[in-house]
Amino acid sequence: MRTKAEFPALAKIVLAAVALWCAANSLFSQETNRIPTLGELRQKISTLLAQPRFDGALWGVKIVSLDTGKTVYESHAERLMSPASNCKLFTAALALDRFGGDYRIATPIYATVKPNRFGTLHGDLIVVGRGDPTWNRRRFGTNFWDLFDPFVSALTNAGVRRVTGDLIADATYFRGEPTGGSLMMDDFQNGECPYISALTINDGLAQVRVTPGMNAGAPCRLTMMQPDAGLVFSNRAVTVASNGVRHVEYYMPFGAKVIYVFGQLPLGDGGERLDIPDLEPARWFGAALKEALARHGIRISGRVRALAWPQTSTWNPATAVMLGEVPSPPLREVIRLYMKPSENLENDIILADIGEAARDAETPPWRSSQDLGLAALHQFLATNDMPSDEVHFDEGSGLSDDNLTTANALVALLEFMARHHEARAFINALPVAGVDGTLRHRMRGTSAAGNVRAKTGTLWWSRTLSGYVTSAAGEQLAFSLLLNRYAPPPGRDGRAALDAIAETLADFSGRSTDGSAALEKTYAPFGRLILAHLTNAPFPDPARARGYAYHGKFYSARAHYSDNTVAIFIPQNFRAADKVDFVVHFHGWNHTVAGALPEYRLIEQFAGSGKNAILVVPQGPYDAPDSFGGKLEDTNGFKRFMNEVVGTLKSRKLPAQTDFGVGNIILSAHSGGYHVLAAILDHGGLGDRIREAWLFDALYGGTEKFVAWQKKEHGRLVDLYTDHGGTKQETEHLMASLKTNGVRYFAGEDINATPEELRTNRWIFLHSALAHNDVVAKRDAFEQFLESSCLSNK
Repeated sequence: MRTKAEFPALAKIVLAAVALWCAANSLFSQETNRIPTLGELRQKISTLLAQPRFDGALWGVKIVSLDTGKTVYESHAERLMSPASNCKLFTAALALDRFGGDYRIATPIYATVKPNRFGTLHGDLIVVGRGDPTWNRRRFGTNFWDLFDPFVSALTNAGVRRVTGDLIADATYFRGEPTGGSLMMDDFQNGECPYISALTINDGLAQVRVTPGMNAGAPCRLTMMQPDAGLVFSNRAVTVASNGVRHVEYYMPFGAKVIYVFGQLPLGDGGERLDIPDLEPARWFGAALKEALARHGIRISGRVRALAWPQTSTWNPATAVMLGEVPSPPLREVIRLYMKPSENLENDIILADIGEAARDAETPPWRSSQDLGLAALHQFLATNDMPSDEVHFDEGSGLSDDNLTTANALVALLEFMARHHEARAFINALPVAGVDGTLRHRMRGTSAAGNVRAKTGTLWWSRTLSGYVTSAAGEQLAFSLLLNRYAPPPGRDGRAALDAIAETLADFSGRSTDGSAALEKTYAPFGRLILAHLTNAPFPDPARARGYAYHGKFYSARAHYSDNTVAIFIPQNFRAADKVDFVVHFHGWNHTVAGALPEYRLIEQFAGSGKNAILVVPQGPYDAPDSFGGKLEDTNGFKRFMNEVVGTLKSRKLPAQTDFGVGNIILSAHSGGYHVLAAILDHGGLGDRIREAWLFDALYGGTEKFVAWQKKEHGRLVDLYTDHGGTKQETEHLMASLKTNGVRYFAGEDINATPEELRTNRWIFLHSALAHNDVVAKRDAFEQFLESSCLSNK
């Protein structure tokens, strides 16, 4: 549900004009608005925040690169602010983490006795609410009765044709007041947050159509759009002349069942729809279900009895007969259905579901479902190294002005969920700029359209926007923009400022770290180095979404498993052909791409070999003692990675001839890089293209995979090992096995091996007296292996 003033009424003619202008200027503006440097980006955002119209307002801003972990920009990111509906990001993340995207909320159907062989149930029928919020028009369409089809099917399958007893709608699963925390009467008067219930239909709102009478002075006509809501009206609305002012509103005294309708409608007016919260959602559910069953020939002779906290169940679960259950859609779909339009009630129901799932025998009975849900949220944040002390919520939807958090906490959540195993479900639930949800009319015709995925938030004096955007350079950014205490001047709105910042991020063609440009410049004399950020790079990966512990030290996902940098080097005088050859090198433990390139002189050696190929070095675990290769260890993960590498080169027209495919591939690994290399050879895809595998003091394991690959593809395997690197024993075992099986191999000292011996043998074992970290570069072994490889010269 929309929070206060979420969708202001805009003149259709203005929207149409803006849409046409944006469409005509989109391509031009996306090219001319590029922001090439980090300094210019920061200056532009600072200038916007410093505008005089924001002198009385408060900003909280944080922008972080998901690729590098670097902070791109921040301003008062630690300031406690009202997040409005950005609160829903926390609830959605918690639900996906706690339950998983496949989870379904089941609504069981019981009877006090079994139906007889004629389908008659001589007892009561009981529907037990467990908080499924999806029986609404967004899922079932405009036909109200379709909401109950799953219940009709369940009872039909159970053989029920008639019930002689009552229909019990049991909503006692949720405990606590149905109004949420710190909400105001206005939130109920305008239908922003109906009563929270474990049994609810139509978002807890009954719609009333108000239309003018037959003549001026006559009362307006009130027509209920759904039956059985049990609302009583006092109609004070009147019909006025056709040129009169139209205005209709309602007033519902708190706790009363009489709704007063005030105002006037001109003759001939199309009418007004009022959304009115039903004060007894479980009773409404039961009454409507009884009628729906009757329409399908299932008659209930008794009355409808609704139960809700603090009442207790009047039936005995131990002796009840289960007739069936109605499952919700998967949780990922439930969250998407309420996050896109920003529905408050459904969010609060999910939070209550989380709370009840956390209740155990030790939980005091007076603790409400909502309180337990909020406690679970703080536990979730603290457990996953997010700033729980910067999140202070009274309820989960964002309606309460007492909810406070920081841009820092919101970005930490976004970073965490970007690496989560349910990342796709979380991100797909967010509105897309210019496309759907609460962003469908915003940022159209800009580089942010179809790009920004973010949650909006709107209260009287708060405007917020938090989510994700891809920069013009392909870098993934997470951002949180919080604007509070802003009273816009006429013709202005805080949302425009938020959108301007998001659009600025989409136009940013620089990098979050200035070191990228410096590194690319360093290697310019040897050729062209680009540092790309690829979706199919090893990380982030769900298997390290919670970080990694080694020898008692914890390596967080945020710092060590979020960098998707891939270095791609094209040497000078590279000749493009129909097939392009690649060398893919994997660094070892406690390293980075930016560190491995200079330490091991990979580019200098590659350029010195004179080979006509492209070097690719993906970032593995960032400065961590870990051999895991992330997504590259998935089945066909390497194939997807190489397809993206090729696509990146083609999109940048590097080389100029872009109609090429993948030719020969050589895989190279130092130290801990062996693990991902073995996985690629075993199931990474492109096995028929991989001609050689090089291990620089790296044969720690996976030997059977290397053997299987060589036997199948007859490729060249080079194993350079040392006395103290931990690979000598495994190497000697392999040589002994090959000898036993009559397999020919070459073994010798690295300093004595001739180019001919390296070129003509398929199994090569080279012993080195060098230290572990010296074997790649000190004697130019990488260049030596290249020179004797299957790759052609330039």
